Amino acid sequence: MARDGFDCSELMEFAEQLGAQPKELEKVQKKLLRDEGSKLRRKTAQQARATVNRTAVHRKEYDRAAGQYHKSIKRGKVYTKDGQMRIRVYSNDPIGHLVEQEWTPKARDGSRGKKQLGREVFDKAAQGFDEQFQQAAEDALDEVINKL
Repeated sequence: MARDGFDCSELMEFAEQLGAQPKELEKVQKKLLRDEGSKLRRKTAQQARATVNRTAVHRKEYDRAAGQYHKSIKRGKVYTKDGQMRIRVYSNDPIGHLVEQEWTPKARDGSRGKKQLGREVFDKAAQGFDEQFQQAAEDALDEVINKL
């Protein structure tokens, strides 16, 4: 028992129970990341539809149908980096990085157009999603604790 009358034995018992459940915690964490990653993908695609025009590009180097950027937004798999589980939302459009960041269009005659600002679709969607993710993580943690 601690000096101020607080009994730590329940806290220690809880810590032992929590430490004995690594596989269960890993399953919950993976499910949370997959579910929230899918939600973030949908939010990012919605942001892209609202801010990026569907434009077809037909050049010698590449041919790109209208709306390809919007369709290319995907959710990745859960992976571990630096000891932490992660998931990502990405675009597999070959010129998607130009939409995200700023770029200068080049006309067929070789002249340069006006610099286009990046849309930062992924950053804006992630910032708007942060609070929702934090709430979902707290709810998942509460669910795991209540099971113990």
